[in-house]
Amino acid sequence: MKKIIKLFFLNDRRSIILLSAIAVVIIITITVSIKSRDARKRNDSLKAQLTELESLGTGLIEMKEIVNAKERKIGLTKESGVVSRLESILKTIGLEARALKPMQVKRINELIEEDAELEIQNIDLNGIVNLMYQINNAPAPMKIKSASIKSTFEDPDKFILKLTASLISRE
Repeated sequence: MKKIIKLFFLNDRRSIILLSAIAVVIIITITVSIKSRDARKRNDSLKAQLTELESLGTGLIEMKEIVNAKERKIGLTKESGVVSRLESILKTIGLEARALKPMQVKRINELIEEDAELEIQNIDLNGIVNLMYQINNAPAPMKIKSASIKSTFEDPDKFILKLTASLISRE
């Protein structure tokens, strides 16, 4: 029986061609399935990367909007400096400064930071809170660098306030 099968497969050209075609189809099918599985894995990983990049993109857009808002806030002030800004804040609150003098000007990249020293005598706690609130919520970006509060000897409800404030603006 084995001899008959061997003779049939070895002598018949059609069967040899058929067997080789079947072998080639099987090899091609296996290769294509392996390649398609690799392509699916790569596609899934690329989809995951794409969703991650999209989420990062939305975060970047939000950060850009925040930066643009801050830059618009900086661009609103066209005042001559920190001294004039502090004077206008004091005028709106109804306070009077004993001393208000400009200090140093620093350049930080494309920004300018101007410092000023302010001294107010006979101010109550409500006035101090109002002043600091106005400085923090000014349309121009301002910050309080240092503050010193001392009570007066004559009236313990009144204070002497010394603070250093700075205005940040574009060049």
